[in-house]
Amino acid sequence: MYAQDATELFPSDDDEESITLNPEERKAIRKRLEKANQLEKENRELREKLRRAQDELRRITTSAPFLAASDLTAEAGGIPTSRVFCRRPARLREPRPTGGQEGHSGRSRVRPVPDSPPLRLSLERCRGCGTRLGEPFEVRRRTITDLPSPEPRVFDVEISRYTCPGCHRRVEPDCPYPRNRPFGLALMSRVVHLRMLGLSVPKIVDCLREGHGVVVSPAAVLKMERSAAEALGPLYEGLKEQVRTVPLVHGDETSFRVGGQNGRMWVFSHLKAVVYRIAPSRGQDVVHEVLDGYGGTLVLDAWDPYDCLTTAKHQLDLLHVNRWLERAEWIHRVEPRPLLKPVEAKLMSAGRPHEEFLRFTDGVRRILRGVIHWSEGHPDASSRLRRRVEWSARRSLTRLLNEPWKDSDAARIAKELRPRRRQLFTFVVEPGVPWHNNEAETQMRQGVLFRKISGGRRSWMGAWVLERLLTVYRTCRKRGLEFLDVVGSALQGNVYPGFGAPSGAPES
Repeated sequence: MYAQDATELFPSDDDEESITLNPEERKAIRKRLEKANQLEKENRELREKLRRAQDELRRITTSAPFLAASDLTAEAGGIPTSRVFCRRPARLREPRPTGGQEGHSGRSRVRPVPDSPPLRLSLERCRGCGTRLGEPFEVRRRTITDLPSPEPRVFDVEISRYTCPGCHRRVEPDCPYPRNRPFGLALMSRVVHLRMLGLSVPKIVDCLREGHGVVVSPAAVLKMERSAAEALGPLYEGLKEQVRTVPLVHGDETSFRVGGQNGRMWVFSHLKAVVYRIAPSRGQDVVHEVLDGYGGTLVLDAWDPYDCLTTAKHQLDLLHVNRWLERAEWIHRVEPRPLLKPVEAKLMSAGRPHEEFLRFTDGVRRILRGVIHWSEGHPDASSRLRRRVEWSARRSLTRLLNEPWKDSDAARIAKELRPRRRQLFTFVVEPGVPWHNNEAETQMRQGVLFRKISGGRRSWMGAWVLERLLTVYRTCRKRGLEFLDVVGSALQGNVYPGFGAPSGAPES
């Protein structure tokens, strides 16, 4: 009976005996096998959950909100400084002396010249004993600058009409105020100026009502803004044409929502003007529209649409290249490092450093840093020497980029820099060309402020108005002109004389 119920679990070889089990042992082994299979299934599920958790952690630690939590990593993630919530503690160093620094000329407020009758303060009797006082023995003077009483001027414009005795036509003088607008030029210019300062339409309405006693509606504010943009149209088109004639232009672009759709704000800045262009395209259309046929030097980031401009020399922003390295360093758990100062790599968590990746980043920074220091230390170098330095730096960088990098980030950055090697050292052979694009990013910041305040524009007409007003406003700041005077002159139909041809000198 026992032999019949026994089960042969493993077949035996010729020289080995088979193993037989009774039903109780067979049942126990089956249970253990089922339990092992269940544990293996649970183990696979746990490994899958761990993999998803690691992917999610990697996504969070490299996302914009996480990088924005500290200014140590904000620049590495491309986050503007306004998104930084945790400031980096100041390093221990000697305190900077107060007052004007060495090498900088002093600057103080210009003493104003009085244009109103003086306010005379006098006494008839002594405050202590009440004795009548005579003539003062001394007069002290202080110059006070104050605003006039904020009372609006409300007046009628009487337009006389005549019948010409010669041609029998009805004639009348030209009215200096826009048609169908019940507001004067000063009020319209002030509203446009407040808009350029970043005030929203409801705040401008409250400012005029509470500060000046002028009641306007939000629609009236928008109409004033549009009227000023239409009047400044010729100035805007003239500034766009001037961009193609200057020797150096800085270009940049950023996202800008218009009517709930994704748009793009472009900026083209040079020594004497700034041109803004808001368009739905983020491709080559705007580049061709503004810079078609440009033969100077264009300082830019690595945005591909600029490559269509083959008639100009390109200078790639080296700070942009350093941001690529900083982002990769953050992924490799290395504290992001600057470009101009040699800093030893510091790991942000336990583990072994990535030797190959650090060798790549150190090599790229060393070459770029050396060329920048040489260019700043030899401003009067000859053209021949500049070409030799540029050729030597490009050869060293080419040798570094052509190495067979196994690290994915090093290989990716090398692949991006390889076709742009000639764009990295244009500032060496072209005196006056900067190695960074800080000028365009500074001007772009003004457009970003409008994006932060209102989230963009509700319509493309609003974007059309903004690009014209912002262009003239920032150009006035560059040329030292009064924006209110320029807008008032344009509303009267006159061309402001300060908007002539820009200087041909390169930017230093």
